[in-house]
Amino acid sequence: MEKSLTHRAPNDTNCNRFPLGVEVKSLFLFLLGNLMILSACGGGSSNQLQSSGSLSGNWQFTMAPPPDNSFQGGVQGGFLLQSQNGSVTGGVTYSILLPPQQGGSPSLCNSGSAPVTGTVNGQIVTLIATAGPQTFTLTGTLSTDNSTMLGTYTSTDGNGCGTAQTGLQWGATSLPPLTGAIQGNFHSSLDPVLRDQDFPVTGSLTQGANIGASNATVTGTLTFQGYPCLSSASVNGQVSGNSIILQIIATSGLNVGQIGAPGGFTNPSPVTLASSAAGVVLQGTNGYAITTSACPGGILAGDIGDVCLGVGNTSSCTQPITLAPASITFPAQQIGSAPTSQTITLTNSGLSGTPLTGLSLSFNPQSGNTDVFGLSDFDGLANFTEQDNCASSPGSSFALAPQQSCSITISFSPQQSCPWLPSTALGGEPPSACPFPLKAEITVNSPISADNDTAFAVPISGTGFSALVPLAPEIDFGAEALTEMSAPQLVSFINQSAGPVQILPALNTPCVNPAKGFLTLPRPPAPGLVAGLQVVTGEINPIPNGADITYNCDSDLTSKQPNFQISADNCSGTLLLPQASCSFAVTFAPQPSTPLSPALDYFLQLNTLECTSTITSNCEIDSGRFPVELTANLPSPLRMTPGAGLNFGIQTRGQVGIPLSITLFNDPKDPNAGTVNFTGNLVKGDYTESDNCGSSLAPGSSCTMTVTFQPKIVGYDPGTITITYTVGQTQTVYLQGTGQ
Repeated sequence: MEKSLTHRAPNDTNCNRFPLGVEVKSLFLFLLGNLMILSACGGGSSNQLQSSGSLSGNWQFTMAPPPDNSFQGGVQGGFLLQSQNGSVTGGVTYSILLPPQQGGSPSLCNSGSAPVTGTVNGQIVTLIATAGPQTFTLTGTLSTDNSTMLGTYTSTDGNGCGTAQTGLQWGATSLPPLTGAIQGNFHSSLDPVLRDQDFPVTGSLTQGANIGASNATVTGTLTFQGYPCLSSASVNGQVSGNSIILQIIATSGLNVGQIGAPGGFTNPSPVTLASSAAGVVLQGTNGYAITTSACPGGILAGDIGDVCLGVGNTSSCTQPITLAPASITFPAQQIGSAPTSQTITLTNSGLSGTPLTGLSLSFNPQSGNTDVFGLSDFDGLANFTEQDNCASSPGSSFALAPQQSCSITISFSPQQSCPWLPSTALGGEPPSACPFPLKAEITVNSPISADNDTAFAVPISGTGFSALVPLAPEIDFGAEALTEMSAPQLVSFINQSAGPVQILPALNTPCVNPAKGFLTLPRPPAPGLVAGLQVVTGEINPIPNGADITYNCDSDLTSKQPNFQISADNCSGTLLLPQASCSFAVTFAPQPSTPLSPALDYFLQLNTLECTSTITSNCEIDSGRFPVELTANLPSPLRMTPGAGLNFGIQTRGQVGIPLSITLFNDPKDPNAGTVNFTGNLVKGDYTESDNCGSSLAPGSSCTMTVTFQPKIVGYDPGTITITYTVGQTQTVYLQGTGQ
């Protein structure tokens, strides 16, 4: 009788022997059975290739420096591709730094992209990167979850960029693709315009295909909440290892910023990415930069700040506190009116589940104000005040439990409409910029932050308007020769307050210098010391205590007469009722000892009855302002009628207003009389110009310039026309209007 076949368990010591005498029905079943037996016995012969881990994707490398300190750096980051047989190709970036000399910084010796080849057998990895003259050979072990590699490396001589090394440690971390929804923040560090303001960002990113290059493309969109520079943008850039660079593209198609280094774009700092259980996070200190052109409202330096963007991550970039609203703007109100209030709510957003301790807040009542004396120029009082129920005493630290809130109340009672001084060099503002925004700031300091900035600011702004305001903040005169006088131009004031205001009367003795020398007057001036209306130069010298001011009157050294002469005056001494107006005329009559080059730029001072603790009616706080700027063009035979300026008033944005005209006349009596040969007109601003002047204007002849205004913005919208003629001489027509 034949012996029976005996079934053996997988752990049978003879499981490596196949039974004999078995009828094989098919080659397929025979092979399948053998594979099952091999599997049960833990594999086949020792030379069989094991299954390999996965290396395909984005990797960030770290390399230990050599003990001889001959170089720093090495392979940095890039992408790997793995074939089915375990071979590896790809590309990485590298950077070789020489050690610092005499306390300096390391210097770059070699950098670029390096091709990579290698193999992975099971979890054993070998990679070879050719980095310029150096070759780095990395051997190590891949973790079972395919997320990290660790091992040692050798390198060849770098021809001056490091010596040959062996047995040094290296490691690498796999990074997930930058694809998914964004939730994060731009946290400005720009001082002082946007400093510490935090702007939420949403959007999405998409990482391009892995082609084994040293980097992969990244595209996407961003949407900003409350950010003055951008409301939305697209991004286009690349990622290599944990380093990312994204160009920020405005809706106009212009490249207006960058996330991440290298420099060359207003120098943002590097931004790195890290993966966590919650997703990928892009983060960097001063890691984004925005150009000036993208930021409106006079933000001259653009913006730069900390960035934290979570990709597929809804929590890592959420800030520990919220401040609502993110900014406060008070409606315009009259100077000295009763305070109005708005409230900011500070909340522990509760993500950590624990109380926030060590919170503090500070209030700056004149943030961004440009007045010389701080606070109000006129009475020394603050325009903004603050009260809160957050801290037990002002400036002390406090704590908030998760989701707990406290309130910060800001009150606004404006004490000025514009800084006192007309000279911008001394901190004042030109009348055309008035009323000037008044600003304050609340800053909350948190013990923690999603980025590296633990200060969170809320900007506060408001506008105060004076009782008496000019209908035009600037009057411009064309050139006049000595002994000539321009046509008079009308200046009007309106009382926009609810009560009457007393304009001080004229004086029998006008403001004359140098006979009286420099005049030191109380500020605001008391009745009887100065005239209600007088012209002063821009040579203003403030006295530090803010009580007085020293200035020069418009008075010629020889003639003792002003260059800008006031006539037909029905304002001086008038008690101007609410909504009533008054007017007077100003004529430009150049005097013999007043240099006309550079062009004259003076100011009309309006002196009214000052409100004090004892004077509360028929007055205004900011008596003694300089509400109208008076300018004259350089000497020239060209005369302009009615003057060298056009005021278009208020015009709807995008619509063309009624045309205004200026007549040019070539004065044959001018000392430099002769034919004027025009070489071109340069128009700036939202204005267009046409004329019938041709290429020249003979003495005694005239022509007409016609100008239209089509505002593109809301608010004050100035412009100029520069007329160039003869041998590089110019005359300017000043244009002003307001878009609504």
